[in-house]
Amino acid sequence: MTLALSDQDELERLPFFWMTQVMTHRDRRLNAALKAHNLRVPEWRALAALHARKYLPMKELADLASIDPTTLSRTIDRMQTSGWVLRITDTDDMRITRLGLTPAGEKLTARIRPIVDRLNAEATDGLPQPVVDLLCWTLQGIQKNLEKGVQHDDVDAA
Repeated sequence: MTLALSDQDELERLPFFWMTQVMTHRDRRLNAALKAHNLRVPEWRALAALHARKYLPMKELADLASIDPTTLSRTIDRMQTSGWVLRITDTDDMRITRLGLTPAGEKLTARIRPIVDRLNAEATDGLPQPVVDLLCWTLQGIQKNLEKGVQHDDVDAA
């Protein structure tokens, strides 16, 4: 199906169109760079989140790393087998399992971080820092609005 010119213009004015385009292109490039390290983008997201926030329950990690919980469970199994992640029973609530990085996971994160930093710098090359900051602020606002919508959906469903 070919889009009419007006349809193309409309599509290109949708922020979610551009977000998807950017993330898809970035993830393709990142996947190619991570392949040499036997790593995929979802695993990198989990490593980065666990490095930043230390010991997280599975649900929090799924939210922070933007990975479906079922996919995350398989991803964590692979990462645990590779020796990058460990599962720890929460001392306050035995029903909760927290996830953390092993020393090997921390070393891998340190090796991968410069690759991701270079790709991020390349992606924002030529953009003034205030514009990048504004983009982050805008995306955070969109995220908050969407989270409010989820809360409203929960109320509407009740």
